[in-house]
Amino acid sequence: MKKFLVVMISVVLMMGFAFAEDIVIGEKPVTLELTGKDGGRLDKTPWNSSELKTTAWCLFYVDPDESDLNVAAEEALDVLDISKDLLKTVAVVNYKATKKPAFLISIILKGKQKKYPDTIYLKDAKSVFVEKWGLTDQTYCTLVFDKTGVLVYRKDGQMSAEDVVEYIKIIQANL
Repeated sequence: MKKFLVVMISVVLMMGFAFAEDIVIGEKPVTLELTGKDGGRLDKTPWNSSELKTTAWCLFYVDPDESDLNVAAEEALDVLDISKDLLKTVAVVNYKATKKPAFLISIILKGKQKKYPDTIYLKDAKSVFVEKWGLTDQTYCTLVFDKTGVLVYRKDGQMSAEDVVEYIKIIQANL
């Protein structure tokens, strides 16, 4: 009986993980939407991942506690000063990954929106990106999509100097 229970629990746990469709380099991810209690744009309007097309996109999925993890990559991208017609950016804040109060995160995001007015800022209140795309929770994930919405780069966690070089090369190759 114990063996049966262990097997059944293992199967249920594995099935739970199977529902997250990890996004894979070279493929277009399943459509993801942030709306209502799940989150959305700062102005509370919905957002849909089908927007990730027509130009190259950088998407940053960030735990507020890890927001300074890839400053070197952010600065390297800023230095390039790429036209917003060629590259767009979206920053998604994983509200569920932190103990910081939502109002404080919102204040910080409004400040960032002033500094980077062309970046789309999104709230992910329920770790939708973790559940639907299999992104790593409680870290800083960097994704790059080509003009057709296909994932061409992914790095979960801190980027090394070599990662930053590769990241910039991939962005430039997909403009």
